Amino acid sequence: MIKVSEDKDYIYLMDYFEGQPVRFMQSKETGDTRINGDDVCRVLGLGESFEDFMGTDKGLDFINDWKRAHPGEPFFGTAAIKTFKK
Repeated sequence: MIKVSEDKDYIYLMDYFEGQPVRFMQSKETGDTRINGDDVCRVLGLGESFEDFMGTDKGLDFINDWKRAHPGEPFFGTAAIKTFKK
């Protein structure tokens, strides 16, 4: 894993999966590491972005499966999917 940059809140990292870049960010406060959803979808062949994947039948199945396993928890925002804009 390669450190790309950092700011006051996060360390930005990159690694490669089958030759394709995948970006990560690690919180300096909590140590939690997040992976870039667009990169994951692209390298796994699920679409060019997470948004593209969510518009497919597989994406909708993913949401429904997660909701069945986590009743009462919101999918977007605080539980399964967190958004971040740098």
